Amino acid sequence: MQKASLQWRRSGKRVVLVPTMGALHEGHAALIRRAKQLGDRVVVSSYVNPTQFNQNKDYRRYPKRPSQDAKIAKAAGADVLFRPAQLYAPDASTWVVEMDQSKGRCGKHRPNHFRGVATVVTKLFGILQPDVAVFGEKDLQQCEVVERLARDLFLPIRVVRHPTVREKDGLAMSSRNLRLNPHQRELAGFWALSVRAAARKGAAGARAHLKKLLRRLKGVRLEYVEVTGGYLCAAAWVGPVRLIDNRKCGMK
Repeated sequence: MQKASLQWRRSGKRVVLVPTMGALHEGHAALIRRAKQLGDRVVVSSYVNPTQFNQNKDYRRYPKRPSQDAKIAKAAGADVLFRPAQLYAPDASTWVVEMDQSKGRCGKHRPNHFRGVATVVTKLFGILQPDVAVFGEKDLQQCEVVERLARDLFLPIRVVRHPTVREKDGLAMSSRNLRLNPHQRELAGFWALSVRAAARKGAAGARAHLKKLLRRLKGVRLEYVEVTGGYLCAAAWVGPVRLIDNRKCGMK
C-alpha cells in the first residue's frame, strides 16, 4: 500500500485517505464521495483498531461486513479498500499522545481512547502519506485531535471535516447503530431529537435542557454532556450501545 501510494504521488496524483473501522454505511459513502472531489486516488482504510476500545467485549462485537464494505466503497468511488490484518507488532512500544484536545468529553470517559486514535491515524498517515484525509464531524473531538496532531507534528496533510450524515429521524449514522434492536433504535431516534432540541436553547441552556429531556426518556443513560466551542456534545448508552452526537448551539 505504501509503495502504491508513493508511486501515485510521484506521478503527480493527489492521494486522499478516508480512515474507517469498516461496517461502511451511507455516512462513509458521503466521505468517500467528498474525497473523490479532493484528489485523484481515494483510499478507504478499514481497520478495527483494538487500542481505541476500552472494553474488549466492545471490540469483539464491533460489526464486520467485509463484502458489503467492498461494494459500498466501490460504488462511492474509492480506488482502493485497504484492509490491513494488523498494524501493531507484538512488541509495539510507540504511542502518539495528544494532550489538549483529547481532554474532557470522550477523553474523560474513555481512558487512552484518543491515544489509540492518534497512534493508528499516525500509522495510516505514514503508510499512505496522503495529501488529504477526510473525517466525519460526528466524531467532533476526534477531528480536533487529528487536526492538532497534523499541526503539531508538521505533517503535510490537509485534514478535511465532513458534516454529520444522519438518518431520517436525525440519528447520526454510525456502524454501532447496527447493534441496536428495534426498540433501542427507536429510543436512539428520540435521543438524537433531544440533542437537537437542547442545542436550540443556546450555549447557556443546552446542558440543563438535555438532562431534563433525557430524564423523561427511559432506556437512555446519559454519560456526559458538555458545551465546547459553541457545540453541544453528548454521549449516552442505549442498551449495550454507546452513542455520541453534537449539534451547533442556537441552530434551528
